[in-house]
Amino acid sequence: MANKRKYTESHWLVFAFQGIVGLLFGWYVMFTNVTNLSTLLTIVAATLLILGIISIFNLIHRKRLQHAWGLTLLDALIEVAIAGVLFFAKDADYTFKISLVAGYTLFRGVLEILIGLKSLTDSTDRFMWTVCGICGVILAFVIFNAGAFHETTFIQFFGTYMMIYGITNLIYGVHNKNELTEQKAHRNKLARERRRKSGK
Repeated sequence: MANKRKYTESHWLVFAFQGIVGLLFGWYVMFTNVTNLSTLLTIVAATLLILGIISIFNLIHRKRLQHAWGLTLLDALIEVAIAGVLFFAKDADYTFKISLVAGYTLFRGVLEILIGLKSLTDSTDRFMWTVCGICGVILAFVIFNAGAFHETTFIQFFGTYMMIYGITNLIYGVHNKNELTEQKAHRNKLARERRRKSGK
């Protein structure tokens, strides 16, 4: 029977890798001069595929530990599916591509708000994830309405969100790692005290 371990209790490396991928993508689309829509969409697809693969590894890890994995599966399926569409539907309508990216951003934004409100007890973590989610929801609507701008503008908006997402994941991953280190040190200290008492 699976333990109801929350999504935020995944291995800290999951958040660290997601953070790095988000930051690299955001930096690339925000600070390079690539304006070819086909190239940028290929990069978006590759980014989502990498995030999907990370989610799949997280799914395997959580399933092996008998933790709840339904949300991780949903995450992986959506990322891989959208990546596949962007890779292979290169002749699809421009509005359809905007809608896909906006829909993914909205999904992640809502997910992060739920993580912040439902899955965390630390007030700083709750605030960080909730703000990231709110930014995602706002930018999803901005992306969807980006058709009035240059055709690559919506990817820059998506890059802005991915930088926020990347920073949030990276900070949370490092925080998780520090907490695990402190918990391990505490357990070791208790074990030493027990051994010392039993040796008397």
